[in-house]
Amino acid sequence: MKYCNLSILLLLTNISIFAQTTAQSGDTLAKASQKSVLSFPFITRSLETSFGFGGVMAVFFKPMRDAKLRTSDADILALYTLRNQKILVGNSTLYFPHENKIVRFQTSYSYFPDNFWGLGNYTVQSQKEGYSQSQFVINPQYLQRLWRKLYVGVTYLYQNTGDISYKPNGDFEKYNVVGKDGGNVSGIGPMLSWDSRNSSYSPSAGFFAEVRYMVFDQRLGSTFNFNMLDADIRKYFALTGTTVLALQGIAGIHSGDVPFRQLEKLGGTDMMRGYYAGRYTDKCLLASQFEVRQHLIGRFGVVGFGAMGEVAPNLKGFYLPYMHYTYGGGVRIALIEAEKLNLRVDYGRALHNNAVVLQIREAF
Repeated sequence: MKYCNLSILLLLTNISIFAQTTAQSGDTLAKASQKSVLSFPFITRSLETSFGFGGVMAVFFKPMRDAKLRTSDADILALYTLRNQKILVGNSTLYFPHENKIVRFQTSYSYFPDNFWGLGNYTVQSQKEGYSQSQFVINPQYLQRLWRKLYVGVTYLYQNTGDISYKPNGDFEKYNVVGKDGGNVSGIGPMLSWDSRNSSYSPSAGFFAEVRYMVFDQRLGSTFNFNMLDADIRKYFALTGTTVLALQGIAGIHSGDVPFRQLEKLGGTDMMRGYYAGRYTDKCLLASQFEVRQHLIGRFGVVGFGAMGEVAPNLKGFYLPYMHYTYGGGVRIALIEAEKLNLRVDYGRALHNNAVVLQIREAF
């Protein structure tokens, strides 16, 4: 059976009121002192949430009155769904003078009744069972410019999870899932990043690569001992003045006693659009995607995309013929034209699911 989800933002009918700025020059951020604010309620429906109701506020600014900096941002989102899911998320990215330092911060709380299909790349659609769990996350990151566009830094992750409420004698017990009784995750490690993109939100040229390695240990306050290596590589090509080709590859290689909430999950709103987030779950993931972005007129554009990915218990477990695939297309509406900050509406097709994804910012 095919499933389809739909997300709808109640953004009023006039796109020009999406963004409010403190300057008098429309929605451009030419002046370093200018600030832009997005704030609106929304209704959403997705594969993971059913119908939901919430609000979002985002502030975009250039600190230190430096017009050459990329735009910093801070945002907060609150959501409640008919599946009794409660989500509160805060994010920020700060660029300091000359972009010699970058600070990122994310925190979230969620209580999230969800679905689980077991572990591995070959689970069947009918195997789904429900569960619920609460979690609290803090993730600060600090990056220091080392040379040109090369940054070195450190990342710390703390996560507290409650007991998973699951079906007795179900898949959580069958797979002996680590972390089903809750606990703390606490880990730290180095980051290496290269970022030559010409925009933070919708690049048309440049290269981005980031690798992080983290160690989670009881001596750091973690209930679980495991290691995490993640990589994210992106390249952008301006094919014409209005057409951009974007490429991305990601890898997550986790080892040790990896708790459930730190396992790699295939699917979601960014990578493998069309699959339920977590439809396939395991310690390791490899995935890639492309997107062709075409500006049409004014604030409007369209995209086409395709992706492939797979999960496995370790690197030796990947097998190319068993890759999963998605493809689709979407529309773009510029909320702040000068910053290329877009509202995206994407339709993705996968083997068992169809999904409409609505988000602020590009998938990558």
